Amino acid sequence: MIKTYVLDSSVFIYDFRISGTIYTVPAVIRELKSPDADMTLHIFQKEGLRIESPSEKEVKAVMEKAKSTGDYLKLSPADIDLLAKALEVGGTLVTDDYAVQNVAACLGIATQEILQTRIKRVLRWRRRCVGCGRVYNTEATTCPVCGSEVKLKPMKK
Repeated sequence: MIKTYVLDSSVFIYDFRISGTIYTVPAVIRELKSPDADMTLHIFQKEGLRIESPSEKEVKAVMEKAKSTGDYLKLSPADIDLLAKALEVGGTLVTDDYAVQNVAACLGIATQEILQTRIKRVLRWRRRCVGCGRVYNTEATTCPVCGSEVKLKPMKK
């Protein structure tokens, strides 16, 4: 049985070879800057790489899940599109990005790491003031109460 993979930019950067039905998204192609990554991209294109945008339905599902985990502040538009394309085609997402792996796990998308280790557990994030400890549901970076920095912190179970 031929497996389906959705490839993050690291696959092209590190020349990580994989075979099967392979996809990536236009936003990943725009991220590639090095001549080596371009050469790897061309090799994958000769092997049948499909460069497609995901459907809007899957993008919305990814955003909704990323907001529920708190990862949406860490995900780039390319990350969101990759997750949505993997959801759409039912493929394995090949990435070293921990935030992408976290959302993928919550969506039931299989992941394969490239050079980094895989995430050990799924985390849910929240924005918390490092000074007074207040929790915020907004994207504030400064606490309006005490003036300290507001950072993303994993929620305790």
